[in-house]
Amino acid sequence: MESEQVRNIPRPNELVIVQVNKIARFGAYCKLLEYNDAVAFMPLREVSSGWIKNIHEFLHQSQKLVCKVIFIDRAKGTIDISLKKVTPKDSKEKISAYNLERRLTALFQQAMRATKETDQEAATNLVRSEFGTFTNLVFNTTNNTEQFKNSQLSKKLKASLLKTIEASRKKREYRVSYIISLTDLDTMHGITEINSTLKEAESKGVAITYISAPKYKMDAEGENYDDAERKIKEAVETIKARTKGSLFSIEKEKLRKEKQDIISKAGV
Repeated sequence: MESEQVRNIPRPNELVIVQVNKIARFGAYCKLLEYNDAVAFMPLREVSSGWIKNIHEFLHQSQKLVCKVIFIDRAKGTIDISLKKVTPKDSKEKISAYNLERRLTALFQQAMRATKETDQEAATNLVRSEFGTFTNLVFNTTNNTEQFKNSQLSKKLKASLLKTIEASRKKREYRVSYIISLTDLDTMHGITEINSTLKEAESKGVAITYISAPKYKMDAEGENYDDAERKIKEAVETIKARTKGSLFSIEKEKLRKEKQDIISKAGV
């Protein structure tokens, strides 16, 4: 199975996680985080469906976004991406899948360290060529599928991976999620101030993800429900203190009082 990491470039219409690297007058150059920081270009017309007077009102340096690949010129090695063609639902699902893949990659690396195998790069490449993603690897491992049984991964690593997965199931977490809306009435410096504010809010132990202007998703995890909510409260107080005169609202997206198993997100 071909994986994102094995391929050098994404496929047309694929959703990708990007980081804004350079903002120009007619668009922005972005790094494709799932493709070894390959560069893609976001034309100005693909930033938003509405009229854009100042691109900096929509994009900022180092901002992470979900975009859609709209054009690939293999001869020239160029890739064009679109932000306006991504729906909030698409963005949310892609971010969830991306974060899950990162967590399960870390889980595999933990299993690798336990085996003390020296050639970790070879094992990682083997997983990517056989299973495509680490999410798929964990699913096959947990379900002991024929694909997992026939994998060329060493018996030692297979056993270590299964043991690591079982151990991770015992690690419980409480998570709460909110959707915040933040608009700075200062059109000249608004984006800069919002970015600075959200960065300070994240220092309170929350994760803030851009959805679409002016909405952001705020997540917090804790040892218990009250601990997670405390982090949200402190982050909100930080935002309110720094954005007086701005338009701010917050709404709970979902509440998970029950303990969760992160591996269940892989469909196992």
